[in-house]
Amino acid sequence: MAVATTTASNGQPRATDRGLALLRVVADHPAGISLADAARAVDLTPSTALRQLRSLEAAGFAARDDDGRFVPGDELLRIARSLASAAALPRLAESSLAALAAATGESAYLAEPADARHAIYAAMEPGTHAVRHVSWLGQRVARKGTAVGAALSGDVDADGTAMRTDAVEDGVTAISAPVHGPNGQVIGALSVVGPSFRLTGTRLRTARAAVAREAAALSALAGAPAGPRTPRARTARTR
Repeated sequence: MAVATTTASNGQPRATDRGLALLRVVADHPAGISLADAARAVDLTPSTALRQLRSLEAAGFAARDDDGRFVPGDELLRIARSLASAAALPRLAESSLAALAAATGESAYLAEPADARHAIYAAMEPGTHAVRHVSWLGQRVARKGTAVGAALSGDVDADGTAMRTDAVEDGVTAISAPVHGPNGQVIGALSVVGPSFRLTGTRLRTARAAVAREAAALSALAGAPAGPRTPRARTARTR
């Protein structure tokens, strides 16, 4: 069955749409597909399909096996691994969130990028204190000026964490650290969130250390490459 493509004003499929249609076909055939079968699947002539497939090859989205069949390329596989890792992150984070809540008594959150300007809290483990923070699960928050936004940008203190007070809610302190994926990119952030009157002194230092530790553990589970990551050097914030 041919893959549908949109058409330009002259009735012919646009080059971008032809390329995307072929990309879907290649992705659907990880064991390989011949030029003739790929062209047939998107209702193109073999010569036109070959031009598009060569462009996909050049970009790393397609490759050829020893028999000349087209298979997913390294760049396509890299993106697929990254997306799979991100999709599984809330499940992978369960033990880290539980460990954070147990170590600090405060509520622990996992945030993921929603877009370039926002993050969304995708998972949570409630704290053990009678007075605890519980309201951010599923909430979109601005990345600018927030601890989670700083963590998602890799803008952390020397201990690997970012801390902000009163950034989203008055009287609330958040401590966040980035979670890295298979290629070292930041795919999420672990946070501890609690009332500012309690997150001071020894409790604050304990919380920052726990957040950094569990973010590193979650990064390892998510397939991040081993080795130290040097945060941007600056003096730790206290407000």
